[in-house]
Amino acid sequence: WEGEDLDLDAAIDVQVQRRLALAPDGRLFVRPGNEAPRCSVLVLLDLSASTGDVAAGSTQPLLAVEQQAALLLAQAGQDRIAIHGFASNTRAAVQYLRLLDFGTPLDAAHTQRILGTRAAGSTRIGAALRHATRCLLAEPAGPRAIVLITDGAPSDIDVFDARYLTEDVRRCTVGDE
Repeated sequence: WEGEDLDLDAAIDVQVQRRLALAPDGRLFVRPGNEAPRCSVLVLLDLSASTGDVAAGSTQPLLAVEQQAALLLAQAGQDRIAIHGFASNTRAAVQYLRLLDFGTPLDAAHTQRILGTRAAGSTRIGAALRHATRCLLAEPAGPRAIVLITDGAPSDIDVFDARYLTEDVRRCTVGDE
């Protein structure tokens, strides 16, 4: 009888029962539950050479911070988590690593695999985002997100105009492929 949202299935049933001259159930509303919908989150780690640098005011390389952030998200257990990483060496050689896939528990072997990644190569973010999007679309319907953890702007050794790779990333984020 009470609730904040209309139960569409119940509303359809009421209309069907009325047309059949039956007494419909008047409960048309539902209250949202306390459980938040499970979200599929793909954490995408920048594994380029620049993530091996130590950030100002820190004692550890940025890659170590990225790895710890990804592991904390995976250990939270609230959502379905995948952890992937990327680096590039020209357009023809973009490495995309699937470190932890959706539905796979975070065990010691996967933790070591994530912590064992090394900083090398360049940062071709657009290509990695396109691939990550395809991986994420294979997940069941529901809330989905990509969390990109990077140290900054895209770059690669075969691109001399920095705007080219920045525009490539922008096109990925607005869905204009």
